[in-house]
Amino acid sequence: MAKLLDNNCENCTKKNNNCCKICIETHKSSVFAPLSSKELDFLIEGKQQIIYNPGETIIKQNTSTTTVICVKEGLAKIYVESNAGKNVIVNIASKGDFITGGGLFNGSVQHFSISALTSVQCCLIDSAKLTTIFSENSDFAVKLLRHHTKQNNFLLKKLVDHTQKYMPGRVADTLLYLKNEIFKTNTFNVPLTRHELAEMSNMTKESFVRILHQLKESQAIRTQGNTIEILNEDSLIKISKNG
Repeated sequence: MAKLLDNNCENCTKKNNNCCKICIETHKSSVFAPLSSKELDFLIEGKQQIIYNPGETIIKQNTSTTTVICVKEGLAKIYVESNAGKNVIVNIASKGDFITGGGLFNGSVQHFSISALTSVQCCLIDSAKLTTIFSENSDFAVKLLRHHTKQNNFLLKKLVDHTQKYMPGRVADTLLYLKNEIFKTNTFNVPLTRHELAEMSNMTKESFVRILHQLKESQAIRTQGNTIEILNEDSLIKISKNG
């Protein structure tokens, strides 16, 4: 069960500041860089710190929510649910990510589901505060719109790749994404099942496992349980480009 943390946690006391404010000020995408100290204080007033356990739902698709999420620790999957019960994982959220669920400027209706892959510590911030600052701070508005545009461009590229690439290219894309964007190392332990990895590649589990085996036989990768090691990144890049 998700755990609500005391906002006056030990780390905040030691730093004589608010954890969420520090998180925002050092946000890797610099979305919040244009905010003044007064605006930051306004934004984090009343925020909640919550820890979600692996498998717990953080945001549910097609529901309404009045909060946005700043991930402080952990990994979460962002995915689209279909009526047929087939999910497509479109992204992995990690430390420092700012997640709106796609509904910040669209009636607060969430277009994705988000669930924890590992233990996830995050801050929930009132979205109304964001839209208030958005209307008053033009520099922040530009940064936030660019952030949304970047997310939309990523999703559009993923849609095109899933439509135009053959399955080996999609598997190669998934492995390169995990290596370069999420874990940033050649060897990593993946907190996703083979079924979830297949959902990232928009294919069945059986097809994903078969192609993964082919990549192992060609010595492009090595796997042991949930640990994946990239042995030949150039080979994966070539497979990705060839589709």
